[in-house]
Amino acid sequence: MKRRNFLKGAALAAGSMAVLPSMANASMLAPKKGEKAPLGAVTLYFEFTLVEKFKDNMLRHVDEYAKVLHRKKGFLSLELKNMVGDSTMVHNYPTNLKGVLSSAYFDASKEGSMPLFYSLFVRFENYHDLLASNTTKWFKRMISKYGMLSKNYHEGIYKTVAAGDREHIYTSQTEIRKFLKNQKDRITSRYITVNNHVSIFTKDASVFNKKSTSLLKVAQNTFRPAKGDYDYNPKFPVGIPGSYQNLHYRKAISTEILQSAFSDGNDKTHYLFHGVWESVYDHENSHTDPRFRADVMKIFPYIVDGPIEPFYETIILDNNA
Repeated sequence: MKRRNFLKGAALAAGSMAVLPSMANASMLAPKKGEKAPLGAVTLYFEFTLVEKFKDNMLRHVDEYAKVLHRKKGFLSLELKNMVGDSTMVHNYPTNLKGVLSSAYFDASKEGSMPLFYSLFVRFENYHDLLASNTTKWFKRMISKYGMLSKNYHEGIYKTVAAGDREHIYTSQTEIRKFLKNQKDRITSRYITVNNHVSIFTKDASVFNKKSTSLLKVAQNTFRPAKGDYDYNPKFPVGIPGSYQNLHYRKAISTEILQSAFSDGNDKTHYLFHGVWESVYDHENSHTDPRFRADVMKIFPYIVDGPIEPFYETIILDNNA
């Protein structure tokens, strides 16, 4: 299914059959005619849906497989994230609506009106090590245990264009490998992940990568109040915690731009703008910052699908550091 169907009619008339947030119709695991295998570190990315009764069994399978991956050549890290809500500020809605959907999917799953949505990131040093790991075959076997709904999943291979944390911006392959095997995420409800999904026309990928890397630098290095602001507080060197009542926010824990390694057959390239924040309101308030908005406008003309930016909580994190 196309990702643009993601938020359309989440529940069908007969019950809790949800629309899977997929981005592509075709497989994005192998090069099409004229394409080459990506160089450098890669991410095998899955999105899948699960009914509540299978959750514990699925978590056990993923946790066990993470241990298996440590014996696989080139393995960097694994992260499993449960989708809990959706950002309103990514759509530039009024600030009085910020955070109102932050737990919408999680609350709906508890109510029984929607299933659970998950994203799985499996990182390898290169494309060939990823293929040799047979992780795609493991996933297909694992997900087949959980019924027809779960079999309707999305899978793709992505390469990291750039990444950052509170110490550095990473653009070289050596730096990116180090970043991917040292994810600063935490298994805690205090941290929140955002995963912004957009698509562009493939012909624009080179210029889009340059402009989005510039945006990443702004997003990673800004906070509020900033030095020079009248209410800057030196006790909060990375910003004052955000809340519904203020427009403050702390620097992101980490940010990353992932680009689909292969086309989807529709002349489009897909991106995941993947970030970790200390709170929902830190993220939402960052979107009100004029410095951030100015750089967003530089990439906005290139986007043909999206943005769709769900919130996630990290359930499993395994760095091979």
